[in-house]
Amino acid sequence: MSEKLRLAPQSGGKPKKLVVLFHGYGSQGEDLLSLASYWSRLMPETEFLAPNGPDICETYPLGFQWFGLKEFTPFNVRAGLDVAGPRIRDYLLNALSERNLTPADLSVVGFSQGGMLALELMFVLPGLRGSICYSGAFYPPLAKVLQQPYPEVLLVHGNVDPTVPYIAFMQAQQDLKKFGINPHTLTCTGLGHTINEEGLKVGGDFLVDIFNQGQPVIYMKQE
Repeated sequence: MSEKLRLAPQSGGKPKKLVVLFHGYGSQGEDLLSLASYWSRLMPETEFLAPNGPDICETYPLGFQWFGLKEFTPFNVRAGLDVAGPRIRDYLLNALSERNLTPADLSVVGFSQGGMLALELMFVLPGLRGSICYSGAFYPPLAKVLQQPYPEVLLVHGNVDPTVPYIAFMQAQQDLKKFGINPHTLTCTGLGHTINEEGLKVGGDFLVDIFNQGQPVIYMKQE
């Protein structure tokens, strides 16, 4: 996975926090760097990484994938996450070690397939500070218990998404609560499979809030 796709802290100093962005199926890290450009001014001491997936996409060779999705079924997604989760955990632990940071200094953000991965990382990287899932879904791991401290979670989804249906967003809320997480949520009315300005702003506010330890997240209500 390439680390060339990065945005250094605006402060010019060593990063005190780290945000890693995971692109969607068939896309690439560069597509999410626009989020980092917007959020960086809100968090000047934060570094952003936007790696490419480890494999060339099986259906679109100009892009990358975190795992295969030729058959988009719960069984196949779960199998893909079982392989991808530990692989990405090792990448994240190495990135943290190089910067003398801990999982408490890390938040992950993903779009679509990357959002599925961002939620999966809660189970393989204990102590993760936060996870944002844009237009994704939650496929709970089998026979795993989420370790405390629980990360803060934000789900953002368009209610007319034709690719990952809105019902996946509602199901994710229910399933996360079974693991002790009451996620923060945002429904983007009339939005399809993309991230709009509202979702971008809410995501930035969320990251700022959770990195300010001890400060309650009060910028929006639960749905």
